[in-house]
Amino acid sequence: MRNIANIINFARGCEPRSDDDSFLLPTLQKELELCRRYGFPNTALLQFDALVTPAYPALVKEYGAEPGLWLEVVRPLCSAAGIPWRGRYDWDWDIRVNFLSAYPPEQRRKLIDAAFGTFRDLFGAYPRVAGCWSVDADSLAYIENTYGLDAFCICKDQYGTDGITVWGGYYTGGYYPSRRNAVLPARERENQIGIPVFRMLGPDPITQYDLGLGSPEERQSVCSLEPVCKDGGGDPDWVDWFLRENYNGKALSHAYAQFGQENSFGWEQISPGLPMQLQKLRALADAGKVCVQTLGETGRWYKQTYALSPCNSCCFDSDSDGRGRKTLWYYSRYYRVNVLFENNRAWIRDLQLYTDAYAEPYLAANNTDTRCGTFALPVTDGFRFSSGGVRAGIYPEAPGCADFRTLVSGPGRAAAVWGDVTFTAEETRLSVASPAPGFRLRFRYGDVPALPYREVTGTTLFLTFRDFTGAAFDYELRLSAGAFVKTEQGIDVLADKNGRITFDLAPAD
Repeated sequence: MRNIANIINFARGCEPRSDDDSFLLPTLQKELELCRRYGFPNTALLQFDALVTPAYPALVKEYGAEPGLWLEVVRPLCSAAGIPWRGRYDWDWDIRVNFLSAYPPEQRRKLIDAAFGTFRDLFGAYPRVAGCWSVDADSLAYIENTYGLDAFCICKDQYGTDGITVWGGYYTGGYYPSRRNAVLPARERENQIGIPVFRMLGPDPITQYDLGLGSPEERQSVCSLEPVCKDGGGDPDWVDWFLRENYNGKALSHAYAQFGQENSFGWEQISPGLPMQLQKLRALADAGKVCVQTLGETGRWYKQTYALSPCNSCCFDSDSDGRGRKTLWYYSRYYRVNVLFENNRAWIRDLQLYTDAYAEPYLAANNTDTRCGTFALPVTDGFRFSSGGVRAGIYPEAPGCADFRTLVSGPGRAAAVWGDVTFTAEETRLSVASPAPGFRLRFRYGDVPALPYREVTGTTLFLTFRDFTGAAFDYELRLSAGAFVKTEQGIDVLADKNGRITFDLAPAD
């Protein structure tokens, strides 16, 4: 297990939301100066408009940062690729022009070729790293096959923020994406894109998920390591807490966080948080508790270490505001699960399934919506399925207890213990057990249109998920111990005679 930090500063060359965007270049320079002051290797990802402005590549070379591409689409990139620009400004945040998924696959390839070719002309070689808030699997596979990369980075999980929904994948760290859905890890090697993808921005694993709870169609707020986040990365106490818990030794494969900020915010907003963060990171690095690497170094380590997406965990045994909350996140190439402890109650807040058969909506067709959404397959979704005062999740029907602890034990295995209820996550199965008589799990959910539940028959729950485009995908959740029952309240799962319920999460596709 390795504790890893990447410092990734990404730069735009224009900012139409400001009357004067002359602050963009000095902001990047101050970020690079800060990394030099603390002796940190770092990565600078340049959007194409910055790439073709000579001062930006010159700055990256001067400070010795690892150079790469930030793959949002801008007018100069469309011009270089011979594709008409449909945006309002040279850079337009409208999802219908901003991402590669807004263009048909043949145009995506032209845009990628133009970006990579221009980068080679300026830096003497193709980039080894790249990133974007969202990327489609078709583009990522083309990049792998044509150019190769050591690593790619994308946005943390978020729902609707800035029109972007990335929901259901590995909550932290890296994974090898599926050739049919870039947010999901591939289950089988032959369906895998060989570029490890890392989740950015360091989300608060307790608070971030629920921001906007009960109004899932609203813009989700942010609580993350970003220096401009005043309740997160801009608060020294929050940063101390995040670093302590994130690097607490309870990750299974690697504990990861991305530091840095896009230059659009300007140094005035970034400067209170980023120097403070890097000072604290320097102390951890000097103590040997965290390895600070470039994105490319992390990607190369990942490739040398893992042939398939490894099981991983993220255990936070306290919260940032003293409310006594704790959480376990666990993810493998078959599923992810989150167990939350709050108000002396523990439950499964999130359970999402992964399959190589599930294609993202932008694999072969361009996105024409003002929203961009890529999902996993939900069993329960504490954010999207809550409404009307109902906190969605899968709840143990067991006596209350103030004790909750998380632990990792053995390869690929993590657990949470709440009184006499034990949640055990392994690569292909999830078990919940208790000796309490009549122990069961109860699905709770609000009256929301996103519910996927179709039918219950003994050991199988049949589900259908619909994404933003309305496309439907059928899937199943099976039990190897216990039984589903339909009740007046919804769905329960009864334990077997040994007090155990086990979800089989690796059925054949």
